[in-house]
Amino acid sequence: MDAMGRVVLCVCVLLFMAQVRSSHIPREMNRTLQDLRHHYVRKVFLGGILETYDTLLKKMLEKLPTPGPNMDSPANANSNTGSSDTVRNGLSYILDKVNTLKDKHYQEQEKLLTKLQSLRNITTDDLVVQSKALAELPWLYEEASSLVNNDKRRRRRRQTERAQKQAKVRKG
Repeated sequence: MDAMGRVVLCVCVLLFMAQVRSSHIPREMNRTLQDLRHHYVRKVFLGGILETYDTLLKKMLEKLPTPGPNMDSPANANSNTGSSDTVRNGLSYILDKVNTLKDKHYQEQEKLLTKLQSLRNITTDDLVVQSKALAELPWLYEEASSLVNNDKRRRRRRQTERAQKQAKVRKG
């Protein structure tokens, strides 16, 4: 839940920061900006998921028994060691692949997630913080609500377009 909470917070903040107002932006430009924003939000989300998998795989490797011969019998030593080594090698291989992908393509997202983590450290029982939060809440609420409304409008538009295409296919 901790990692998922970070990802949700990250997505919300990114959407908040990247809000595009359509009142004085051409429709095509607005659509393009929204598509780009969606792409980068998805990248941030995937970066957070890769970070979670990195942590998960490291913990799985830590919980494996340390490699070494079993003293019970030579047959058990070979089967247990082989099985444990196979699992360890498999987890190490997957962890390496996840880290390579993360390092090559998700560095910016990782930096953003790190910065967003500092939001979690805000002291919520401080009266000054509470006062500032209440002052910013109406603006933040309006921005967040407008994002939801934009998403609903886009969804309705896509559904309408899809229904029109299906109607044309049926007629033709």
